[in-house]
Amino acid sequence: MEERLEERLNQRRDEGSLRQLIEPVSAKPGRDLSPSPASLSHLIDFASNDYLGLARCKRQHDNVESAYTRYRQGCEGSPILGATGSRLLSGDSQLARSLETSLAKIHNRPDGLICNSGYDANLSVLSSLPYTREDTIIMDELVHNSLVMGIRMGRLAQDRVVLFKHNDVKDLERVLGQTSKGKEMHSNKSVIVVVESVYSMDGDVAPLAEILELAKGWRNASVIVDEAHGLGVYGRTNVQDLYDLGKKNDSSPLQSETRWSVKGGASVGGTGVLAALELEHHPSLLCSVHTFGKAAGCHGAVVVGSINFISYLVNYARPFVYSTSLPPHSLVTIQESYKSMTTEVGEERRRKVFDLVKQFRNEMTSIFLRLKRRFPLSKFELLDSPSPIQGVVTPGNARCIAISQYLRNEGRFDVYPIRSPTVSKGKERIRIILHSHNSLEEVRTLTSMLYRALVQSMMQPRESITAKARL
Repeated sequence: MEERLEERLNQRRDEGSLRQLIEPVSAKPGRDLSPSPASLSHLIDFASNDYLGLARCKRQHDNVESAYTRYRQGCEGSPILGATGSRLLSGDSQLARSLETSLAKIHNRPDGLICNSGYDANLSVLSSLPYTREDTIIMDELVHNSLVMGIRMGRLAQDRVVLFKHNDVKDLERVLGQTSKGKEMHSNKSVIVVVESVYSMDGDVAPLAEILELAKGWRNASVIVDEAHGLGVYGRTNVQDLYDLGKKNDSSPLQSETRWSVKGGASVGGTGVLAALELEHHPSLLCSVHTFGKAAGCHGAVVVGSINFISYLVNYARPFVYSTSLPPHSLVTIQESYKSMTTEVGEERRRKVFDLVKQFRNEMTSIFLRLKRRFPLSKFELLDSPSPIQGVVTPGNARCIAISQYLRNEGRFDVYPIRSPTVSKGKERIRIILHSHNSLEEVRTLTSMLYRALVQSMMQPRESITAKARL
């Protein structure tokens, strides 16, 4: 077995796709454990999912600790470090129950269930649904691995899982038509469409209004939406940021014939794309998953849906049933994160993030025009994304790695190469994530250095940009 392991690892090394843990940026000088010397000193964060900076915010930390102290004072004798068991045994608590009720209300759904991570939540939902041999899952070709693995665990036959072209509603309609053989399906046959609201590798936003409306036209069709990268970033107060790129996003409310208005829901920001488009009550929406490890700056996830749906997960979702639940401190942290994301703290940080998104895209658009004039055959590309996730396509794993190392070593920018097979061959990219803790000057310096790196990569062998970046 050891020989097989080594063989597979060597294969990845030869392809330039070997994944490795690198030394944390807070490492002390002198510990030379990383191939990059830049990892031994402070790097400017353009890589993390901490969009609103809550994970590194001292004030947020103080809020959490104050709230946790109050919790401890009110529950003497209860476990304070660990949950001690699964939710169905000793790991349940009034804190968990009340938080789920609060989150369901915030997301305008009848009920909610907290899971240990976004990955766990997607596995719980998609592996446990009561599929029949006639059912079909149709998923966007770029959905996250957790959704793919959840479907595989669900034991649905492989030929009952179908992909549609990324964010292409016409192709989804084609697949639905082929799957259903007309809109009148057998009464026991279900079709589930699986999408994300914001895609982590491309940063683009799904046309959710059109997808949900399309599903509404087919009997027994429903939609599952993963809001991992939408939570905290989008909401009712910044709808315009969904499509502010000079052209309207397909899911713009201005282009939707029907608005599924929220009745009695609080008008708070930062609760996701579904909320921004007022689609939380859409009849085709089966459930949505909201992950806390991104903009919320903590850990865990909540699945929100009908009372029956959540009750079903409690009974049949194995990752939930057989996992020790989150400890009290994590639950308090989630509670405080929502307080920040959905109030003026979140509003101020979102405004800054999207100001930086516009600045980055304006500067990169100008840079790409210059590159195209200078190198007409270059295949560099700025992906069309309105979100804080920005992708600069630099085809080839070697080139992609070299450019990211140049930015890390010379500019102290924490950026990472996204290589094949994570993305398709020829679409390797530098993924740049903008945050409220970044500055305008940092963005300007980054784009300037990125231009120099792209130019050098065209003028030198693709295996390297500089001697320092050579593989």
